[in-house]
Amino acid sequence: MNRPTGTSSRILVDIPCKVCQDHSSGKHYGIYACDGLQQTFPSLILSQRSIRRNRQYICKSRGQGACPVDKTHRNQCRACRLKKCIDAGMNKD
Repeated sequence: MNRPTGTSSRILVDIPCKVCQDHSSGKHYGIYACDGLQQTFPSLILSQRSIRRNRQYICKSRGQGACPVDKTHRNQCRACRLKKCIDAGMNKD
């Protein structure tokens, strides 16, 4: 298999992450996703589920929900990252 120099065997070069457009490493939670989102999605869901403690993510752009969620900025706003993961079809089950 011909792979670009410096890439992992887990990267599927032809299929980008559906959330941040980074290289995907396969299907995770129902969509093609990168390792970064595949690893953080469960913790985002678990934290968001702690509603009994009134914990919810608030968008860093004062509730506008317009934060960029791309390879460079995907870790900056948890609220927008979780929303984009769910909108892209990530399945929490």
